[in-house]
Amino acid sequence: MSTYEKSAMQRLAESSEDIELWWDSSPLIFDYWVGKMVDKAPLDEKEALKKQLKILFDSQSPADTLFSGVTTNPRLTKKVLELIPEVVNPIIDKMIRENPAKSNYKIAWKFYKAITEKGAQLYMPLFEKSKFKKGYVSAQVDPRLITDVKEMLLQALELKKIAPNIIVKCPGSKEGIYVIQVLTSLGIPTNATLVFSVPNAMQVAKAVKRGYEIGSQWGVDYSQWRSVITIMIGRFEERPQFVESAKSAGIELTEELKRWAGVAIAKKACQLLNDKNNGYLSKLLLCSARPGPGPENIYHIEKVAGGNLVYTLNPEVIDDFLRICKNKDIYNQVNEPVPAAIMDKLLKILYFKAGFDEDGIKIEDFINQPAFVYTKEEFSGSMKEIEEYVIERKAKLS
Repeated sequence: MSTYEKSAMQRLAESSEDIELWWDSSPLIFDYWVGKMVDKAPLDEKEALKKQLKILFDSQSPADTLFSGVTTNPRLTKKVLELIPEVVNPIIDKMIRENPAKSNYKIAWKFYKAITEKGAQLYMPLFEKSKFKKGYVSAQVDPRLITDVKEMLLQALELKKIAPNIIVKCPGSKEGIYVIQVLTSLGIPTNATLVFSVPNAMQVAKAVKRGYEIGSQWGVDYSQWRSVITIMIGRFEERPQFVESAKSAGIELTEELKRWAGVAIAKKACQLLNDKNNGYLSKLLLCSARPGPGPENIYHIEKVAGGNLVYTLNPEVIDDFLRICKNKDIYNQVNEPVPAAIMDKLLKILYFKAGFDEDGIKIEDFINQPAFVYTKEEFSGSMKEIEEYVIERKAKLS
């Protein structure tokens, strides 16, 4: 049994008044996940765990929930198809029957919006109770459109129509950042995704600031608006180019060094975004946390606890975090510096230095950053898989 009455998730949420925890998956699978978590728990811990997980999100009382927002993307939507087909298959089948002339892509896109709408409805009570500060549900433009400004903008406007609490996800490419600026000028909330570095985050923050200034000059209503910038710290660390760059510098890229790399970028981005002298309006959102170093740490979460930031956590990492930090103190560490010896090594690695320095990567080159390339391909593949699922359902209905 844990020595703490509250779960690690609750204690993380209490590490500061400003930290927010979001659910990094469709709200539709939350109850399914809870069932799996409770099933595998020791018999004497099942009831306590069930109560702890209910605090994270309760579909019967969604206005009172620890998870104050949601991030989704095509990959996570594809997961819904795998986990709860009995819920989603009737939705797809109905769309297929009612839209015989629509392409597989258009039906897949229609389905993505339908699943997003169901999630947004679950969070609407929190959105209203918080007076539009919380309860946002992310909806992402097709990740294959990273350089197509017009199509991204059209899809973004389409996604925003789904519900008032939709926050539109656009990529951190040069073109995607411009779309974010345009959407901000219209008072549409945005979540910049596919961001992996400090320079990338700062370019988004500057674009949001410009867009807000333009909209304010024209009297745009910002009462239902916010901006978050997602940095995928674990994905930045995982690329083989990081290993190669370290090797070129004569440095062994240990698991500890990798984990500190993501933490260092997160701490710096958080500091810059929260520096009042910069006048930025965006809040840092961290995702893609990984356990380690070693079996008893999860630096990606522990070392940024207490920050004025959003942390979106997927089911797998929550499982890791609850286990690893079951009996560990969770306290404010966001302003504690990365150890000097660690930073000395990291700054000798060009891959890291480019991602850490404010001007380390040119805006035109964001799409060539290895983590961007890899993640874009993965997310694009998930959208294609949703289309393939539509084809399979069509075959079964014919």
